[in-house]
Amino acid sequence: MSRFTLLAAVFVLTCPLWAQAKPAADAIARAHAAEAMKQASSPRSAASLLRMHALVDEVEDLTPLLSTYAYVASRRSSDPNARATAQMLLLDTERARGRLVRANEVKQWLGYVGDYYVTGGFENEGKAGCDTDFGPEAAQLDLSATYPAAKGGNATWRKLTANTADGYIDLAAAIRPNREAVAYAVTWLEAPQESRVSLGVGTSGAFRLWVNGQLAAKEDRYNLPRPDQSRVSVRLRKGLNRVLVKVCQEAGPLGFYLRQESPTVRATLPAKAPALERGAAPQPQPLPTLTSALRALVEKHPDDAALRGDYARVLNFFRAYDAREHTASAEAALAAERAPKDASLQLLAAQTQRDDMNERRRFLEAALAADPAMPEARVALAEHELDGGHPERVQPLVAPVLEKRPDDVNARLVLARAHEALGERPRAHALVEETFRLQPRAPRAVRAAAQVSRHLDRSREAMDRMRVVLALRFDDTSTRHMLATMLAEAGQVDSAQREYAQLVKLNPFDNGSRVRLAELKASNGAVEEAVALFAEARELSPDEPEVYEREGRALLAAGRREPALASFERSLVLRPQNPGLKEALRALKGESTATGMQYLVDAQPLAKEAEAYVHEDALYLVDNTYVRVQQSGLSSRLHQRVVKVYNARGVDAFRTVPVTYSPDRQEVRVLRARVIKADGSVVESYGENDRNINEPWTGMYYDARAKILSFPSLAAGDTLELTYRLDDTAQDNLLSDYWGDVESVQGVYPKVRFQYLVDMPQARPLYWNKGKLTGLESAQESLDGGRVLYRWNAKHVAKVVPEPGMPGWAEVAQNLHVSTYQTWDQVGRYWWGLVRDQLQPNAELRQTVDQVLQGVDRKNELAVVRAIYNFVVTNTRYVALEFGIHGFKPYRVDRVLARRFGDCKDKASLIHAMLQVAGVESRLVLLRMRNLGSIGEEVASLAAFNHAIAYVPKFDLYLDGTAEFHGANELPSADRVANVLVVEPNGKSTFLTTPEAKAADNATRMSLDVTLRADGGAEITGASTVGGQHAPDYRRAYRPEATRKSTFERAWAQSFPGLTVHEVKLSDTTRLDDNVALDFRMSIPRYSEVLPGGMRFLPFGTGRTYQQAYASLAQRRFDLVMSSPWTNGFLLRYTLPAGWTVAELPQAVEETTKFGHIKLSYRLEGGKLVAEGEVALTTARVSADDYPAFREFLGRVDRAFGRRVLIQNAENRTASSTTP
Repeated sequence: MSRFTLLAAVFVLTCPLWAQAKPAADAIARAHAAEAMKQASSPRSAASLLRMHALVDEVEDLTPLLSTYAYVASRRSSDPNARATAQMLLLDTERARGRLVRANEVKQWLGYVGDYYVTGGFENEGKAGCDTDFGPEAAQLDLSATYPAAKGGNATWRKLTANTADGYIDLAAAIRPNREAVAYAVTWLEAPQESRVSLGVGTSGAFRLWVNGQLAAKEDRYNLPRPDQSRVSVRLRKGLNRVLVKVCQEAGPLGFYLRQESPTVRATLPAKAPALERGAAPQPQPLPTLTSALRALVEKHPDDAALRGDYARVLNFFRAYDAREHTASAEAALAAERAPKDASLQLLAAQTQRDDMNERRRFLEAALAADPAMPEARVALAEHELDGGHPERVQPLVAPVLEKRPDDVNARLVLARAHEALGERPRAHALVEETFRLQPRAPRAVRAAAQVSRHLDRSREAMDRMRVVLALRFDDTSTRHMLATMLAEAGQVDSAQREYAQLVKLNPFDNGSRVRLAELKASNGAVEEAVALFAEARELSPDEPEVYEREGRALLAAGRREPALASFERSLVLRPQNPGLKEALRALKGESTATGMQYLVDAQPLAKEAEAYVHEDALYLVDNTYVRVQQSGLSSRLHQRVVKVYNARGVDAFRTVPVTYSPDRQEVRVLRARVIKADGSVVESYGENDRNINEPWTGMYYDARAKILSFPSLAAGDTLELTYRLDDTAQDNLLSDYWGDVESVQGVYPKVRFQYLVDMPQARPLYWNKGKLTGLESAQESLDGGRVLYRWNAKHVAKVVPEPGMPGWAEVAQNLHVSTYQTWDQVGRYWWGLVRDQLQPNAELRQTVDQVLQGVDRKNELAVVRAIYNFVVTNTRYVALEFGIHGFKPYRVDRVLARRFGDCKDKASLIHAMLQVAGVESRLVLLRMRNLGSIGEEVASLAAFNHAIAYVPKFDLYLDGTAEFHGANELPSADRVANVLVVEPNGKSTFLTTPEAKAADNATRMSLDVTLRADGGAEITGASTVGGQHAPDYRRAYRPEATRKSTFERAWAQSFPGLTVHEVKLSDTTRLDDNVALDFRMSIPRYSEVLPGGMRFLPFGTGRTYQQAYASLAQRRFDLVMSSPWTNGFLLRYTLPAGWTVAELPQAVEETTKFGHIKLSYRLEGGKLVAEGEVALTTARVSADDYPAFREFLGRVDRAFGRRVLIQNAENRTASSTTP
């Protein structure tokens, strides 16, 4: 630090009479302080303390806060929970001042326990872990025991080497895995005599607390950890009392707070767990927490909006509610709605609303309406506009604030951000600098000024300003991290080391800073100190692979090769999916063969066999895949493709090769990419670029990308050789420990050699579709290290020649389907655990259900189902954000409802949640769309499915939330005859096939009144009703009223060129449960063929080309699959021109086959010619053997519709009959 900056920092901290005005936050803090002291005997005092503490980063002087906390904490008459809250905030503020000794004294007063043995992590998939005894819950605790842990690992007890600085025990630093995990911590409380002690617990999820082997407290909610979320009084025996904490976490932090409130009790860790002896039972008694005390007050005074606001504020801080229920935001919203004129409550509701940005805006605007001059509301709304991408709206919002308070830090900084967003960077920087000059003791202003200095590459100035920030707020770890990094980059190693050491002191669980400090020492000659620090890091996080990798790199740079190699090897044991380190270690050890390379196939000897395929477009000489799967389900793939191209079509097919991968979780490395020319020369060059694989035209967005490898030199007669690795690089598997794959054995090109290898841990059995594989040899062999190699081989694999209308690929080509799941129940249990918490309804969803069901008889459950289904399909757009786990896991239903968009699983989940609220039982269903082909039941796998829908068991009704124009009874054809897994909440799941529709379900009826003219024209009045699968197409096509007539004209113009449509009337297309009804009038200039003395016309308007539409091929190799069965009915009444009569009628036709039926009849009725007919296709699938008969049937149908009626003019007919 420069001498000037040092003096400036001292001056800033010690001169309260500097010329700048005090921030307005100080006055606001004093008002909150007065309120807190006034209400000290009430739990509401804590809400005032929290309001004041929210200003800790804005006030100039922390002393008033400290004195207020001390006042409430020291008064005997203070509410116990308010007193504890004051002590917690006092601890936090003392740390902010840098008075760490004083902070530690406060921590001791609070009674936080910091000494533990810990073990974990155990499996908490589907939140099932808290009700599972993994071993540590046994009455006789053995600290030397080993337990089976998650992901196939083992867990043992070990002493936690880091002690808490602020009460929080960060198990995420000590336990692996630390996602969807269960961890245990045990300590002993030593009591001088038998007594009752109050315990306060706060955890990062569900928890169990045992005292002397007996359950003393439990909670099943999942929330962020805060102190005293639960409190319980227990009886301790004289001497040692075992206290065991079990923490169950889903995502986010993993840790807990535990404190005991007796000054005579202390925590201790015996070297060996003493046996539990008979003695006084803990006799647990639940104690009120701050949140429960305020909840009781709210229940007594439900109309007191201010009280409810205090309750919401406390909830928002302590998070003593399930995160799925959003209780804090719901209570804040209720308080705001009951006091619309209270601007502070409107602002609180906005601050607690984290998910729905529209709601947040609504409350911010309500705050401004209640108090247009409220600076906090104006700044908050300006920040909201800025975050929403509207920086141009900031200036008008903050201008009134700056008019009254020109030195307002928050208003100035948000305005500076707006200038930056508008491209006015110099103006933004100038505003920040001016703010810093006006408020040099406001931490936010100094931080912003430091950031400006960094942007301008004024590193020395930036570091000086960061030191000022730390002088103002000693516990600002993000600023200290940045300062340490900049000091190290500037070569100020000693100063950087001091900052990193301070970070570790502030948070002993911060292993990142500890390891960075070790690296700095190692690279600057203090190797022994570095070794000691790395040892500390390993003791805290013995299962963290990054610690060992970084230690190895530091030791290798310091010349300690053997310990470095040992560290690398240990890192790879913990995280085998680290390709970079694996290759580095291989190079260091002088090893030449990477994993899997020994299984590559030499393609050169296969060239002779390729001569039999010279008439093909292209030929796979080798299609080889080797997959090494870890215990966690993460994998590394080695792909080898050798392709011979024979002509231009083959060249075009393999000119570019896409490799799909997820950049955040996978790495692609091309090992060989070359073209061997026909003359034997080799071209090693190739092009490479990345592109996204989003499909905005279908609403599909992915976090995956495609690496496109291009081979411009590829020509007919060349051979393309491509070998690449696709490695999972993430530390955890998105899908727990599942691994599965579907590999196409057959494709559209023949293969000389096919090989698929899976290298699995012996403890992870693999299952595959044995019954569906013919001509594919399989074998297993044991490998070293407790692994098994599964091998599938085939020679001369025939190609598949696609046909139009053939079954899905899984039915016409051989596919190898492998999975670590043995049963469909396992698949269902996993997926239900993944989605269950996403289905929790919030208040808005419940209100929406009530609105949707207004006017619906709730006793009529089918009407309820239809109303909810119709709401979802018409009020939510299809947009799929397939990012990370959300490729399998739906977003929360309240978010889907608020955003009004989602993909198939989002919409299915919303339907399910709304039906549950309405009291209708439903299920979620995983579905494999029919076009992919049926896979059968043999292999259970998540890879089988590509769609999700809902199912109502009572009505055997499947509901596809993405079918925007389909009614509840009109399941899309792609979802019919499809493999599905009906997921049951109880863990049982049913694999079945959805039913096919009946022909009568897809009925179209048309009636026409045709008035023929003598010139061959006709006037037509008609009506049609369309139901089932065809109705959605009509609803979609005819939804815009402005284009209905033109749409109708185009549909008929191909049959009757030159027609004129006079009128088209349509039923309400938004009524999805009703068939579509059309009424129309039109004129057709050439309906009949005019003959000398007569006319001839098709009695059913036009001919039919069913054979061309459904059976265009003369013969087939595969079954024919059509969209659905259907029935079409026709009734045409002809009014002939005056004096005309029917001279010739076709014969009636009636035929029924197993494919369908046709019935055509003609009659004269009331002076009119009536043609009536019905044709039906009663099956949607025709076998290849039945195809010739089916084609002949359609030909007969076409011919029947092609027979004409002959009519004659009576005068011409008389003249003709009298001609000699």
